[in-house]
Amino acid sequence: MKLFLRFFVPIHILVFRLTGGWLLGRFELPVLLLTTKGRRSGKQRTAALLYFEDDDALLVIASLGGAPTSPAWYHNLVAEPEVEVQTRSGKRRMRAEPLIGDDRHSKFERIKAAAPRYAEYEARTTREIPVVALREASA
Repeated sequence: MKLFLRFFVPIHILVFRLTGGWLLGRFELPVLLLTTKGRRSGKQRTAALLYFEDDDALLVIASLGGAPTSPAWYHNLVAEPEVEVQTRSGKRRMRAEPLIGDDRHSKFERIKAAAPRYAEYEARTTREIPVVALREASA
């Protein structure tokens, strides 16, 4: 997994940016690039993530393949919720909001139905996998 993350992810991000998401921009769900500010380093960090469209939001899942801890990008956006998102339709500033309670549960159930890999990830861990809503940032 670490080898995959170290080599494939940067290539995926590069190809996505160069083609505007037309290559490597969709798996069972579409892919977006999420850029957060590192909570310790202050540097821009980009992750390629599957997303789910939900009314006025894009939903991303902090699964890290069912690892016992959430991914770094999740901790970054909790510390600084203003993020940049790039999809096939372009780049935009958004605000991240981790969902809680019934809202999180109902949306995660819909996501698992659309992408069964998330049910597998959930079975691998004892933590509650965060679901994050990305919404247009206020001007």
